[in-house]
Amino acid sequence: MQDRLTFADVERLLSEPMEDARALIARKVASQFSNVVLTPRERELAQEILGYLVHDIAAQVRSALAQCLCDLPAAPRDVILALAGDIDEVALPILESSTVLTEEDMVHLVLTGSAAKRRAIAGRKDVAPAVSDAIARAGDRAAVAALIGNEGAIIRSEALNAIVDRYSDDDEIMDPMARRTDLPICLVERLLTIVSDQLRQHLIERHDIAPDMAAIFEEQARERVLVERIQAIHPDEIGRVVLQIAERKRLTASLLLRALCAGESGFVETGFALLTNVPEERATRLIHDVGPLGFRAVYARAALPEIFYPAFRAALDVVHELQADGYLSDRPYLRHSMRTRIGERFPEIEAGDVDFLIDRLTRRLSPVSWGKGFAA
Repeated sequence: MQDRLTFADVERLLSEPMEDARALIARKVASQFSNVVLTPRERELAQEILGYLVHDIAAQVRSALAQCLCDLPAAPRDVILALAGDIDEVALPILESSTVLTEEDMVHLVLTGSAAKRRAIAGRKDVAPAVSDAIARAGDRAAVAALIGNEGAIIRSEALNAIVDRYSDDDEIMDPMARRTDLPICLVERLLTIVSDQLRQHLIERHDIAPDMAAIFEEQARERVLVERIQAIHPDEIGRVVLQIAERKRLTASLLLRALCAGESGFVETGFALLTNVPEERATRLIHDVGPLGFRAVYARAALPEIFYPAFRAALDVVHELQADGYLSDRPYLRHSMRTRIGERFPEIEAGDVDFLIDRLTRRLSPVSWGKGFAA
């Protein structure tokens, strides 16, 4: 073989002060390690030298070693692990392509390594489910974006939903997610109500969703956006906004429930007053009556679907409890509490957030025949 490793190289390695020369030897050793014609003694010598080089003080030497070993499936595991745990400059080639690393190794590196290391692992040709789970849990936006854009990554439904929970407003993550070819239909259902119009149309076409079903998803998405806008409206404008929504026949039970779950009690009170033709002050007293009859009477007079009543009752209980405890203004905690309490009333509905739960409640009223994978 050409350029064969010699004992002169070993002597030079031990005595050579120049980084460039040691880096050259590192490349020679690494390039010869996978050669099947090496004698057992030569292979043993090469492995000993690799073990020595991996601790070289010069990053240039260790980096040269990593670049030559990253694609060798027979590279010594202890050397690969040492390089993977090294500084980013050295570790990245190993993390991007070495098949010596196990799933457990990569999960550990995702949870303990740098942001650059997480991104490198997320972009590997193949990413196992356990590694994808770790990246989703780590909460590193750049790594998650790399993972979602990697069609070679196997991402479980639970991890995908966790990513949607955290990044639903991030187009740079939602766009590639909506375009993945391996989305479970339950996630497609959820994405349809939160992504942009363009991505929604893409999902509808790719998954062959019927027009009547698509219309329902579009309306649910519109309600979510409307509640976000309601939260920015000055209290003095609520009455006018409620009237406009009612005139367009969109003052629905689902919209009122979404608003209540978002802490917009003023909108809900004004809405029920309009639907029942009861003065707002009186409607408000009945809605927040500590007994069971006040709100029941208002709800019946509003002629809203009975299926939503338990959800409203649970949501009002949450509002009253958090108001008494001083936590009503904590919107994330409010929404979590709403999801938990309403979910207790509908244990058969699987939903990661309160809006998705309301979506599924709403579909129970629809005459649409839901396809396989879509829950009514």
